[in-house]
Amino acid sequence: MLSFVHNICFMDNNTKYCSVFNSDSSETVAYNTPLFPAYVVYGLLSSYPDYSSVSHWHKDLEFILIKWGTMTYNVNGRLIELEEGSGIMVNSYQLHYGFSAEHNECEFVCILLSPELLQVNGWFYQNYIEPVTENSAYPYLYLSRNGWMSSVMEKLDEIYDSFGKVPAEPLSYFELMEDYFMLMKILYENLDIGSQTRKPESTDLSSLRSMMTYIEEHYMEHITLADIALSGACCKNKCSLLFKKYLRDTPITYTTKLRLRKSLSTLLGSNSSIADIAYEYGFSGASYYCETFKKYYGMPPLIYKRNQPV
Repeated sequence: MLSFVHNICFMDNNTKYCSVFNSDSSETVAYNTPLFPAYVVYGLLSSYPDYSSVSHWHKDLEFILIKWGTMTYNVNGRLIELEEGSGIMVNSYQLHYGFSAEHNECEFVCILLSPELLQVNGWFYQNYIEPVTENSAYPYLYLSRNGWMSSVMEKLDEIYDSFGKVPAEPLSYFELMEDYFMLMKILYENLDIGSQTRKPESTDLSSLRSMMTYIEEHYMEHITLADIALSGACCKNKCSLLFKKYLRDTPITYTTKLRLRKSLSTLLGSNSSIADIAYEYGFSGASYYCETFKKYYGMPPLIYKRNQPV
């Protein structure tokens, strides 16, 4: 089941590709070139509803470079403050999203690179790539332009400079692969690979993922805290604690925000009435939908629709 679409899409042979979030909270990424798993874009935090991305995960390594302003990144419930000139690497399969609670603008470069690009040889991949990408000691890495990390930042700058253009130049694919291998070499050299661990995911995170999947699949219905907790095989109190710890929201608030995000596709892409949209996406009526929409997006839905570029 597919859900909210990213603001950034790419065209390939007159076909439009957009990133989507799946029912298990994973992201199917719209790569710059569909059959080459690399995503390199320049973004504005204000282009995301409520100045917040959606909590999600993917196999790709994610790199964020802050060009101007500040952003908070949530990785498995840990909050990391990013400022101009800094960045972050989020490792494979980690639950994460970026946001600004104060609705402050932030300009950033986002780079997603699939480890599959480096699968030139099974032995090499298992011994030199997986010790980085599947190392539970490093769910994320705060990046600065000091010490050895400055070399990582320089490689990311080079990847953006060569591959951030649309369409990419033919030689930029070679340049990206060269920079990606060097980037992984720097990480392998400087991280404590000797402490590599491949622990199974914690029970708490597994439970949370199950509850997020349940909400994704049932948000159009009337669902209660008890329903959500049951889907994660935990009590209501534990359910609330997990959502607060990892997502900084209550289960009901998370559900409400998800419904609002889902409703945007119909609001912006159709002539459906506000009442029809409200009932379609699990709200009790048009008035409550409008009230809730304004609370999170700062304006009523119809004004929000008029303000969007055609």
